[in-house]
Amino acid sequence: MRYLVRSQVLTGYATLARALGLAPELLAKAAGLELAALADLDARISARAFAELLENSARAASIDDFGIRLAETRGLGILGPVGIVMREEADLRSALGALVRYLPVHNEALVLRLSEEERIVALELQVRPLGNFLPRHFTELSLGAFFRIIRRFLGPHWSPIRVTFEHPAPKDCSLHRRFFGCPVEFAEEANALFFPVSDLNAPISLSDAMLASYARRYLESMAQHRDASATEKVRELVRLWLPTGSCSASHVARALGVDRRSMHRYLHQEGHSFLSVLNDVRAEMASRLVCGGRPLCEVAEVVGFSGTAAFSRWFSQQFGCNPSSWRRLSDAERARRRVPLRNGSGNGRGRGEQRRSSTPPK
Repeated sequence: MRYLVRSQVLTGYATLARALGLAPELLAKAAGLELAALADLDARISARAFAELLENSARAASIDDFGIRLAETRGLGILGPVGIVMREEADLRSALGALVRYLPVHNEALVLRLSEEERIVALELQVRPLGNFLPRHFTELSLGAFFRIIRRFLGPHWSPIRVTFEHPAPKDCSLHRRFFGCPVEFAEEANALFFPVSDLNAPISLSDAMLASYARRYLESMAQHRDASATEKVRELVRLWLPTGSCSASHVARALGVDRRSMHRYLHQEGHSFLSVLNDVRAEMASRLVCGGRPLCEVAEVVGFSGTAAFSRWFSQQFGCNPSSWRRLSDAERARRRVPLRNGSGNGRGRGEQRRSSTPPK
C-alpha cells in the first residue's frame, strides 16, 4: 500500500486556496480527499493524494510557489506529538534527531537525514516515490515547514546559509528567497537546508517534561507499527469516512493512491476483504455508540444506514440481540458477544436499505 500522512497537513490549505480564488472542497474531492479529515487529528490521508492536490491547486491558480505560500502558515504544532518531543529536547541537535527518528510517524512519504561536514550541517529531505509526477509543491512545503520549525527554536531572524532543491527552478524565485532569507538553488543533488554546525548547540528551554515523556512513549509505539498492514490502513480510512456517507471501496482506494483492484488484492493477501473491514469497523462503532446512549436513529445514520429498522436487523445479526437489549447487558456479557462477522456477510444493505456510498463493492 502507499504512504499515508496525518491529516494536519491540510491545515491552512482551504484558506490559501480561497484567497487565490480557488474552490478547495472541489479540488480536494477531485484528489480523493475530504477537508473534513481535519476534524480528526489522528486521521491519516494519502500522501500521494495530498501531493496531487498541491500540484493541481498551483496549476489552477497559475502560480509557481503554492507550496512555499502554504509553508508560511506552518509552525511546530503541525507535527503534533513529534513537535512536543522536539520542544522538550535540550538543544537543536537533539530536537532534529527526534524529528529524523519520528517523522515517519507523522508522514510516511518523507525521510530526513542530518549530516555534518567541515562545520556545515545539512538537513536533507528525501520524498519517497508518489506516482508519475514531480511532487514539487509537496517538497517545497515540507522543507519550508522544517525551516519554520528551526526558526521557531533559533529566533525569528535565523536563516540557513543556503537552500537547495532537486527540481528545476520556477520562473519567479523571489518568494522562495524572501521566505528562506538566503540563496535558493534548484536542480541540485538534494533537497536540503545548510547551516553552521554551531547552530546545533543552541539550547531549547524545557516547558513540560512529563508531557514530552508521554508523547515520546506514544511515538515509540507508533514507530514500531508505522509499516501498517493494508488492512489497518483501510480500516483507518473507513473509520474516518463511514459517518460521512462517502465510504466506498473506490474512494478508499483512491485515497491510498491505488486502484480498487489493487486494494482488494492487498486485502486478500492478508485474509480480508473491503467488505469485511467495513463491516468490522461498523460493528465497532455501532457497539460503542449504542452503549453511549445516543438515539438509535443517530447511531444508524453515523454507521451508514438509512433507517433504524435496517440498522436494528443488521445489529441483531452481529451481536445476537437488538440495540436496546445490548444497552442493558453487562460489560462482561457485551465483551463475550462482541465477535462481529469478519467475512463481510450480514451487511444489511443487500436489499437497497443502505446509502449508496456504503454499498459493498463488486
